[in-house]
Amino acid sequence: MQTEARPEARLKAAVIDRLFSSAHVDQDSVLISEMVVENWARRADVVLANGKLWAFEIKSELDSLARLPGQIEVFSRSFEKFVVVVAAKFEDAARNLIPEGVGLWVEMADGSLRERARPKINILSKSAAIRMMTASELRRLLACNGSAGIAALPRSELERLASYLPSPDLANAARDAIKRRHRARHANFCDARSTTGTLSALTSLSRHGSHRPGATSEQPSMCMPLPPVAVPVDHPAMVIAPAGPVLRRIKR
Repeated sequence: MQTEARPEARLKAAVIDRLFSSAHVDQDSVLISEMVVENWARRADVVLANGKLWAFEIKSELDSLARLPGQIEVFSRSFEKFVVVVAAKFEDAARNLIPEGVGLWVEMADGSLRERARPKINILSKSAAIRMMTASELRRLLACNGSAGIAALPRSELERLASYLPSPDLANAARDAIKRRHRARHANFCDARSTTGTLSALTSLSRHGSHRPGATSEQPSMCMPLPPVAVPVDHPAMVIAPAGPVLRRIKR
């Protein structure tokens, strides 16, 4: 006999299905389950990395809202868009807790989700973007920017050097790093979802779920290092990304 899905898993699957049906998940997007931020201080239930970094905090009917104020504080500054997703019984209480700019989705009796408040885009600070990257990703970013002698530098020094880069470039680098790090698991989840459905495929999205042969959670094998690109560091249209310098399209 099949075990009934836990309310949290059911609600997480509903969030992911809504993102797919709303066309927020395209070929370049990556979904992450239980993503840690702030030096492992908090764990976002669902994160979508597409053109922005979205975080979703889920409160099922078996949860409480005791930790929500602290989660709102951290996730609002760690992501570009943040949505709280609650069971219907928490709607009024959640409305009183969430500040302007934080989104609110509510689970209906039929399991569907209704948007009660739309999230606003938050400009990711330099420090938030830097914290999203691992030390190896920061080294890759700095190397692309022309920094040398950084192989043995501690993370604190890598962060200091990265802080001199423009904020938009750091935000782009953070998104790119997160996508590269989690793309294999996302692809594995999408394959499973297409055959078994979202709820059953959630284990493939978990950090402890299965992976494609030869892939790891930190660096998918299909993401091979790119050769150096000879772009002047001071080029006015250059964007610095972990994959290497690229030229921004100039609008005319």
